Amino acid sequence: MFKRISLIVFISIMSVLTSGCGLGKGTAGDLPNNHGPNNQSDNNEVKEIHGMLENIDRLNLFVENVHSGKDDKVRLTRYTIEGDPIFHDLTYHDAKLTIKMDTTKDKFGQGEVTTNVCKGIQKQESDTETKYILEECPNLPELLTISHDVDKEDYFAFDLKYGIGKKNEIDTKKQVLKKDLQNGEFVDVSDFQFSKKELNAIYKWMVYSNYLNEKKLTKECNQKPYESYELDVWINSGSRHFEWSECDKSDDGKEMTKLVHNILDVLKQNSIYQSLPKVKGDHE
Repeated sequence: MFKRISLIVFISIMSVLTSGCGLGKGTAGDLPNNHGPNNQSDNNEVKEIHGMLENIDRLNLFVENVHSGKDDKVRLTRYTIEGDPIFHDLTYHDAKLTIKMDTTKDKFGQGEVTTNVCKGIQKQESDTETKYILEECPNLPELLTISHDVDKEDYFAFDLKYGIGKKNEIDTKKQVLKKDLQNGEFVDVSDFQFSKKELNAIYKWMVYSNYLNEKKLTKECNQKPYESYELDVWINSGSRHFEWSECDKSDDGKEMTKLVHNILDVLKQNSIYQSLPKVKGDHE
């Protein structure tokens, strides 16, 4: 596809299939409500709420600790469509992985606590999904499947403005890319598109950040200069809007800033972006 790049000078110018009524399928759908608690997970709890994740890095750390033979424990809480929690308590001790599953809070479940002993746990990742597989655990072969396949959504697009003065922009809806050269000059790219693999990667990071959930963010910042962010996401028939600054050190602020950094990591590997002029200054 023909790319028109113009340089413009300005003076001023982001499952285990458990018992009970169905858990989320791993797609965002038409902006389902996250019936699980909106408060942040504690350090040892991972939440899966209708395909969205909170604190998934903690589960990844648990997998790493199991592989290195280090004792660890973590809780995975998954919510049913009705918002009932199903608890999966994983403990690794003396080279043995034990998982206790508690469905007593699930009104439509079996209402019991079961314990299984497994050999270990593996993380399997592809462009479209991430799986956490329990080894030699016949009753619970699969702990969690996370889908991040944009083809499963009717529509997905986002507009991210970022940097000092939010002068950089990635808009997949209008297919526009804007780069601030930080000396009063800008590069605009029209007809910009990510590949399907790149979009899946970006969608994965959005799912990992639980972007459908309500976020408590602040735009205030007492340092100068500072980076600020504005992110609009369109998914199927719904949308989300977020604004915050780098000074927001709340759990939500850090999570959303990490999301921006992950999106930019994908962008920096894009061939069109790599062909653009390098930053020339340190902000006029």
